[in-house]
Amino acid sequence: MIDWYNVFANFLWILALSLALATLSFARWEAHMRGEKLKDELNQDRWQLPLNSAGILFCTGLAATSTVLWERILWLILGILFLVQVGAIILNRRKSE
Repeated sequence: MIDWYNVFANFLWILALSLALATLSFARWEAHMRGEKLKDELNQDRWQLPLNSAGILFCTGLAATSTVLWERILWLILGILFLVQVGAIILNRRKSE
């Protein structure tokens, strides 16, 4: 029988890595087209939101697949830190509008 919980938990972190890889790839292309360094391009808010969202998904997926309580707690704390970053990005966008 299929364990749907584990399928979904593993789907989350795989999706997160896919999102992070796509974001990094597109940011690298943009940096190359503009003649900038990748780190300067990634410091922009438009790249930070998808990267931090990928971090949230990744931490959630790994917390869901962990079997030890302290691992789950650490993954959830890291995920909350990514969530705080997303909140800060959204607040900065609202202030600038």
